[in-house]
Amino acid sequence: MAELVEFTKIFLDLSWQWLNDAEIKQTTNTPDFTKESQQIWYNNLKNKTDYKIWGIEQNGLPIGACGLKNITDVDCEYWGYLGKRTYWGKGIGTEILKMMEGKARSLKLESIWLQVLRINERAIRLYNKNGYLIETSGSNLLIMRKSL
Repeated sequence: MAELVEFTKIFLDLSWQWLNDAEIKQTTNTPDFTKESQQIWYNNLKNKTDYKIWGIEQNGLPIGACGLKNITDVDCEYWGYLGKRTYWGKGIGTEILKMMEGKARSLKLESIWLQVLRINERAIRLYNKNGYLIETSGSNLLIMRKSL
């Protein structure tokens, strides 16, 4: 079972590798970034009130990251990725999604939404299966939402 843990420097360093993997970078729609900009982002996390982040571990092994951002009084945006490919397709995405929905409920939010590229069919199937509905459909990007 996956576990949410503190997003430490270990996850920051692994995220550099994971988010620079061509396939992960493409499916997560990650823009180019430098080590310096990543470090500045990390240093500013403590000042953000509309952003929460966790590392994801499986049996003590760091395998990804997830969080809630753009948190308002009524909703938030979910994001997440598994950087360790050997853990893809094992149901961990569903576990993480449920945990993030629980975090959003604990904030007394009404809904949770996400952005996903049309090419990320695996993620779209995951979100559909878990009750997310398409709210906006662009040429490359879908915005999906679930009421909590």
